[in-house]
Amino acid sequence: MRFGYFIRPGVTYKGMLTIAKKAEELGYHGIYLNDHVMGLMNEAKMPFLEATTTLAAIGVKTSRVRLGHITLFNQLRNPALLAKTVTTLDHLFEGRYDVILGAGWMRQEYEGYDLTGDGKGVPEGYVRADQLRETLKILQGMLTNPEFSYTSRYWKLVNAYNYPQPVQQHMPIIVGGSKPRLVKLAVKYADGLNVLTVGGGLGSIRDARKLLDPELEKKGKTLDTFELSAFDHTVWLYETDDEHTTAAKKIAESRKRPIEDVKSDLFMGTAETLIDKIRTAEDLGVKLIIIYVRPTGDLEVALEKMTAFRDEVIRRI
Repeated sequence: MRFGYFIRPGVTYKGMLTIAKKAEELGYHGIYLNDHVMGLMNEAKMPFLEATTTLAAIGVKTSRVRLGHITLFNQLRNPALLAKTVTTLDHLFEGRYDVILGAGWMRQEYEGYDLTGDGKGVPEGYVRADQLRETLKILQGMLTNPEFSYTSRYWKLVNAYNYPQPVQQHMPIIVGGSKPRLVKLAVKYADGLNVLTVGGGLGSIRDARKLLDPELEKKGKTLDTFELSAFDHTVWLYETDDEHTTAAKKIAESRKRPIEDVKSDLFMGTAETLIDKIRTAEDLGVKLIIIYVRPTGDLEVALEKMTAFRDEVIRRI
């Protein structure tokens, strides 16, 4: 199992850079930044730096850790420009960039930034999936060919030029999502699937496997060569079982879920409990889990928690 760390809770450039450097020092596999243009939900007005430029500035100040976006927002950029952007990032990071691409979902961004033009708002799910499929094809073409032409329902590229090519001879492309359409796209056009486990934990991974396994079988693929990863920025490391139970009870009551399910599935608990859950995730085929250990809001506490997770959990797995 490899462990990545989510750096957005650092909020400012200096804060995120501090978390990134600490993650590299502690031996984490990678650091990841979400690709939105505004804060999520009730945090819409929080400071929120653009993701590609921020990661570029952070990445050039690291030397070993891998870097990526969790996940790239497909409709935020022209797909040919996106191919050029991820190629550039791969050069800046000397072959350490991970491509994780999602279909987009947040209404406030679509409407606030008029991402689809003429005030159309959020496209239907099937449209976003179709556009993601086209982007995957364009990325595959441009990341392996210095000159690429392509015509589809949504895009027409005429001799799109991408030189130099990425540093990585094969830059894996991962689809972020767990809806049936996205799982099918991941298996058919990409190298892996990243599952959001916030609120679902191990249950979200099990649900994804139910969709993923038959699709892999149809395409003659297996998890040995297909990258299954997970993302959870709500990891809690407690010192005692009583703390775990108290926190799980609050979540169970607020979400109207059995406390037993919350305690067994969500990535929260003592070090021993988290070790068991991560081993279960590994048994389910997860090769990389990108985490953030709560709470947020205090940088010093954040550094303490990520260090404790490395010392008490990762080193014991």
